[in-house]
Amino acid sequence: MPATSPIIILDAGPLVALANAADPHHRWAATLIAATARPFFVTSAAVAEATHLLRNGRLALDFLGRFVANLTVEDPAPVQVLQLMRRYAPAMDYADACAVLLAGRHPGAVVLTTDHRDFSVYRIPFVSPRGTFHG
Repeated sequence: MPATSPIIILDAGPLVALANAADPHHRWAATLIAATARPFFVTSAAVAEATHLLRNGRLALDFLGRFVANLTVEDPAPVQVLQLMRRYAPAMDYADACAVLLAGRHPGAVVLTTDHRDFSVYRIPFVSPRGTFHG
């Protein structure tokens, strides 16, 4: 994780990985988040995507409820999100667009994601299980 990053923006993938011990990225996400003292931000879209991917399982919802309660939730305006999605259509989903917009709002912010392929295209700083990338 870049030492100069003032905040970390969580994408849906790390939320899923944290909530599901069987997820292949669980250990990576848990270790990285536990070792990071900087503020974490999340968007409602990332939480919605994570709950969907976790099939709205009761234990996962309980975990996410407790975990997200300790994060800053910040959402960009839907018009901005849709405009950015059009630029990357059809590849960018709503949650990714929200994370990219938040990264632009907070200079030096880094997105924590398991989606290396898509975030490589967005040209923003991010950390994935494959390493740290500076866009």
